[in-house]
Parts: sequence; structure tokens; C-alpha cells
Amino acid sequence: MMSVAGMTCPGRYCGIYQNVCTACPRGQRVNTATELCEPCLNDPVTYEWLYLGFMVLVVVYFHMETLTRFLEKSCGECDIKSTCKWIVITLLETVLAAFLTLLLSDPHGSLKLYGCGVKSFLDWYSVFQNPTEKFVDTLYCDSEVIYPLYSIVYKFLGFCLLLMMMVRSWYKPTIYTTSSVYATLYFLPVIGLVHTLLCGVVYYSFPYLCVTGSLILTAVLMAEHLQNYNDIKEKFRKVDFMSQIAMYWILHGYGILSIVTYNKLSYWYLLLTPLPTAFYILTLPFSLPIVLSMNDEMARGRTIEGAVG
Repeated sequence: MMSVAGMTCPGRYCGIYQNVCTACPRGQRVNTATELCEPCLNDPVTYEWLYLGFMVLVVVYFHMETLTRFLEKSCGECDIKSTCKWIVITLLETVLAAFLTLLLSDPHGSLKLYGCGVKSFLDWYSVFQNPTEKFVDTLYCDSEVIYPLYSIVYKFLGFCLLLMMMVRSWYKPTIYTTSSVYATLYFLPVIGLVHTLLCGVVYYSFPYLCVTGSLILTAVLMAEHLQNYNDIKEKFRKVDFMSQIAMYWILHGYGILSIVTYNKLSYWYLLLTPLPTAFYILTLPFSLPIVLSMNDEMARGRTIEGAVG
């Protein structure tokens, strides 16, 4: 700490608190005009809400992947009722965790949220912005400048883990329930680790991650399950397949929504959401490996016949 009598605070994030230059307490940010630490009472902007929603979507996506993979292993072609039951359970767990996170954040007991806002990329990494006086003394002013966008994610992941353990303990242990719990114990810490290291990068790039990821995942899913037009009606009647398609549509649409919100573009771009799926189905006859290999064999046959003739 540094006395501020007759002087200004150094560094980007050092503020005057209790008559000393120091890091602002949690929930406060330095006012650049007065250099005083002031409480953050601003409502998050739309893009910040979209970022928090993206973190919820990431958890939902991994739950859905776990659901489809392990249900297929545990019961093969599960009936619609069983599949829908587990989809609803996983969605309720995640949504309830999100509501509890908001209720226990400032202001407590309300779905409203107070925040400091994001002004630059450096706000996410204040730990690297501590000023050094005369290259000797370092004034540590690192804090959660973008409160609560950093800490609230850990709170949400904690509630996801807690609710999962509570809800699934009520069900009879099966291959799915056991495997899904183990999978969740892996991917939740991984999400937390990525958030710790790359939160700023993810904040500015998540719309493009959604769009790119949904394109790749849709192509992979279609390549695995659709071999010809006869498979389309069969697969589109299955709940697990349609739940994955719906998840990819939500990711794609969410990415487009975030892009148009951040760049203030037209919301008509949301009509492009089903385009990847429609494009793959329409071009299915021209991209199947079996069709391409048959065309190659036919071409080779013509070449051989021509040489013999």
C-alpha cells in the first residue's frame, strides 16, 4: 500500500481506498477520473449476459454429449421415454445451478446482477498490470476488475457439481449414471481450468467458437449417421440424434446472436442457423465416400476398356 497524500496512484488498477493506494475491494473498481474505488452497481450489458449464457451452454453441451454416448452404451437403442427423462434431468440440473448462482450473487436474492463491466482485454488479467515504483517496489493492485464475470463462473460450476451429485444419487446405479458422474468430474474441472487461463480470450472469441464448433460438430454427426437419403427419416425420428442436432442449432444460433449483438448488425442473420444442416443434406449425394469411390471405379473401368479396345 502507498499513502496518497498529495499524489496520484500509479498503475491502471490501483485506487484510493481508506486513504491509501491499493487494490480495490471485491465488487469495486477504480474511477479513472477521481482515482477512488467505487462500488460497481452497473447492470451487465447484453454481450456480458451472452458470455455468461455461453458458459452455461458449454456445460449443457458436455452433458448432452455424455448423455448420448453413455446411454447408447448402457441400453443400446433406448426408448424415447428413458432418453427424454435424462435429457430433462440434465437440463434441470444446469438451469437450477444457473438460478442459484444468480440468487446468491450481488444483489442477493434477486435475478438481477451488479457488475463492473469490461473495458479492455487487460481487465481480465490485472495480475500482470501491477506497477513497479523505480523498478524496485511492486504495488500489488490485482483484483477482479471485471466483477463478477470471473468468479461467478466458478460458483456456477460448483453448483453444477453439487446438484449432479444430489440428483443422481436418488437413481439406481447404472452404467450411464456412474459413467456420466465420472465424465462430469473430468469436464467441469477442465472448464474451470480453461476459464482460469483463457477467460479474456474466450470472452472476445466465444461467438466465433460457437459458430465454428457447431459447423464441425454438425458435419461429424452427419457423416457418422447419414449414409444416404434413406437414413434421413430414420435418424430424424430418434430422440438422441435430434437432441444433438438441436444442441448444434442452439450453438450456431447463439454464436450468430452474439456476433450481431457485439457488432450491432441485423438480427435477420439468425435465419442462417439451420443452414449447415440443410447444406449437408442437400449436398449428401455429392459428398458420400461410397459414391465417390464408385465413380472412381467406373472411371478406371472405362480407362481399362479403352486401353483394351
